[in-house]
This record gives sequence, C-alpha cells and structure tokens, in this order.
Amino acid sequence: MPVNAIEVHNATKIYAGRTILNQIRLDVHQGETLVILGGSGSGKSTLLRMMIGNVPIDGGEIIGLGKRLTEMTEEELAEYRKSIGVLFQSGALFNSMSIAENIALPLREHTDLPEETIDIMIKIKLELVGLREHADKMPSEISGGMKKRAGLARAIALDPKSSSTTNRRPGLIR
Repeated sequence: MPVNAIEVHNATKIYAGRTILNQIRLDVHQGETLVILGGSGSGKSTLLRMMIGNVPIDGGEIIGLGKRLTEMTEEELAEYRKSIGVLFQSGALFNSMSIAENIALPLREHTDLPEETIDIMIKIKLELVGLREHADKMPSEISGGMKKRAGLARAIALDPKSSSTTNRRPGLIR
C-alpha cells in the first residue's frame, strides 16, 4: 500500500465570499508524480499553495508528511517546506543571479554546507536537468524551457523527500 506524502481532506477555500475550492479530497503518494488539471481560475494554484502551507484553508484539513499543517508552528512549516520541492510554473528565477547562483540560494539559506560542497551539488543538479554547461548564464540568456529546468534544479537542490518508485496518475479540478 502506498504511503501518503500529502493528504487533503475536504479542503475548502473561500475568497471574498466566493468558494474557490469546495471540499477537495486528494492523496499524493510518496514518490508519485501527479498532475492537477483544470481550467483557468479553477483553483489549481490555490490548492497547491494550501498543500505547501502558504495559503490557509477555510475548511477541512491538510496533512503533510504525517502532520496537520494547521497545527504546525511557523518553524515547523519552514522545515516542512524545505522537505518538499516546489517548482513554479515560470521557473521563478532571480534575474540578477546566474543559473548556478539561483540553485545555490536554497542551499546557502537553509544549510551550513561549505561552498565546495554547494558547488558540487549545483553541478549535480544542473547535470540532472541537462544544464551543466549553462551554470554561469543569466536567466535572460536562456530559453523558457531552460528556465523551467533551472527552476526544477533549484526545487530539488535540498533533496526533497522522495521514493525510489515513481507513479503517475492524473488529477482533475472542476
């Protein structure tokens, strides 16, 4: 039986009196790649923000890595966010930093690793996404697809929790 990394139980979100998400139920299994598909304004990004603890829920419950997000302190939420990788749609790179510096940022902010180790980790992550030779380029010097891959390298920089198996299943929000 698969282990749940995130459980969403009857989650509801209301903005300005308008129900955006109404009693959503979703389990994300460890190591799973899951697609959340829906039209513009259907609540996909809101759901994801709720699942990482960036947006509070108005009803229901979200359990991340076995712990209720609503019961987490700010410090626990910060640790939780470090243990998951988040890739933003546009890559969300800092334009004033090279690709390598963008990937190093979470490592420098959240670890005490020596620079030599950070440099090695940057090379490994860039190699994983096929961008090792572009480490010194600025975001404005690479294509949109390369920006997304650089964003992925940054999302996995802290080695988020994963499993050796990957399952894929679609999800739909209406």
